[in-house]
Amino acid sequence: MAAADDVDTCARQSGDAAIAACSRAIASGEFSGEELAKIYLNRGVEHRSKSELDSAIADYSEAIRVDPRRVAAYFNRGNAWQAKGEFDRAAADYSETIRLDPGHARAYNNRGVTWSEKGAADRAIADYNEAIRLDPNYVEAYSNRGNAWIAKGDRERAIGDYDSALRLDPKYVEAYDNRGDAFLAKGDLDSAIADYDEAIRLNPKFAKSYYNRGVAREKKRSLPEALSDFEAYGQLVPSDPDGPKSMARVKTELSAMTGRR
Repeated sequence: MAAADDVDTCARQSGDAAIAACSRAIASGEFSGEELAKIYLNRGVEHRSKSELDSAIADYSEAIRVDPRRVAAYFNRGNAWQAKGEFDRAAADYSETIRLDPGHARAYNNRGVTWSEKGAADRAIADYNEAIRLDPNYVEAYSNRGNAWIAKGDRERAIGDYDSALRLDPKYVEAYDNRGDAFLAKGDLDSAIADYDEAIRLNPKFAKSYYNRGVAREKKRSLPEALSDFEAYGQLVPSDPDGPKSMARVKTELSAMTGRR
């Protein structure tokens, strides 16, 4: 009865309480096969939520050892490898996920991310295409494919994908910021600023859009507004030297314009 209660707590609770219950259930020796694999998987998920990546990977690996067809264990282990920057291992786990479950749209999307991180934009796009074919409403896959098109220098296709993502989710902050980057690269400063405005409206602490809007405003010679954006970015990301550098540059430009020192 105690072991059964631990399994229930392992599955339903979160954090340290769930991890402790999962550990007791494993230590009881009363579970095997698919049931034991699920306990390891649940404990891995809790370790991952605490950013304990090595412990999560160890648990996902145990789940796979006990049940080699446990799709979720491969997928989650892939996510953990990706978070550690181990992209080859992540890709291998996503590939196994897809082999076991060919309709796993998220595995295609996430494997696409690993290809993007490795600089293989064409392979990434192929995976995003498949993720979208399997799930035409997969917002993140459109945005990720847009990023891959940017890597290939195809800004128009990128903008088209960000448009699709925003039609599906008008509050997708990252898609506004990414589309703003594409407009900025095209030299369409007004459209870029409008997208950064919307990203900031939706998330006033989204630092990247302040910096990018500052760049766009500086290019438009709207220097006081650019300085304000770089100051906001510096407050949100004080560890990034680009904030103070940009502030100093714009202040110098303002001084040259006004004749003040």
